[in-house]
Amino acid sequence: MRPPLEVADIFRHYGPAYRQSHGEHLDGITRRVMAAIEACRTPQLGGHVEQCTDCGHIRCAYNSCRDRHCPKCQGLARAEWLEARQAELLPVPYFHVVFTVPAAVADLAFFNKEVVYTILFRASAEALRTVGADDNYLGAEIGAIGVLHTWGQTLQHHPHVHYIVPGGGIAPDQTRWVSCRPGFFLPVRVLSRCYRDLFVQQLRIAFAGGALRFPGALADRSDPTAFTASLAALAASECRVGGDVAIPTPHRPGRADSPHPVLHEGVLLAEAYP
Repeated sequence: MRPPLEVADIFRHYGPAYRQSHGEHLDGITRRVMAAIEACRTPQLGGHVEQCTDCGHIRCAYNSCRDRHCPKCQGLARAEWLEARQAELLPVPYFHVVFTVPAAVADLAFFNKEVVYTILFRASAEALRTVGADDNYLGAEIGAIGVLHTWGQTLQHHPHVHYIVPGGGIAPDQTRWVSCRPGFFLPVRVLSRCYRDLFVQQLRIAFAGGALRFPGALADRSDPTAFTASLAALAASECRVGGDVAIPTPHRPGRADSPHPVLHEGVLLAEAYP
């Protein structure tokens, strides 16, 4: 059964006004994706005739856009990706870890998607590896699959990364598996502070290299003194790790409960393995 409202319906109705009011941050990739979803399975892309070889029933259907971002067209790709990930799962508990950013960083990311999303991936992945390798916690080399989400459940801009992480890793001597404690992966506070420090450090490097843009309401942050002050405030804050839970949620062994990865704004989703 077709739902009463689809993403394409929203794009067709509100897309022109959205492009007009947010044109300064919409690049060519975003515009092409919106246009593809709007045209998907409409007369704009043409159609074809299907006929049953047994009863002769004829059905006319419009062609699909085949864009990887289209909710209608990525179903098969999502199923194939999940099947491939399930084949890689180990017979151990898995944990779901989410790394988010403060509102001020989300505002900056809105106009610097590739730069800030890359920093988000690098800082979160490095935090997992660093804390996981610490002998005080796990003392092992871990791996993870990370998927970028740029919007929250209320459809507001909310960059965050979901990681599916096995509950353990390879010992430093590469000879044995080191398991985490039952029901507990890594200390959230230690993980969040390590992630925060790495994020601030890489954001400072990006600013020094002139990689960040500050259009419109962000213009006041382009001044080095103001940007340094904003980093100081960020460095003193507690970055949230774990999403809406205090401790990462264990996943059942053998289950790949993770969305199909897509290219978003030209940033390839990370799959970090030991």
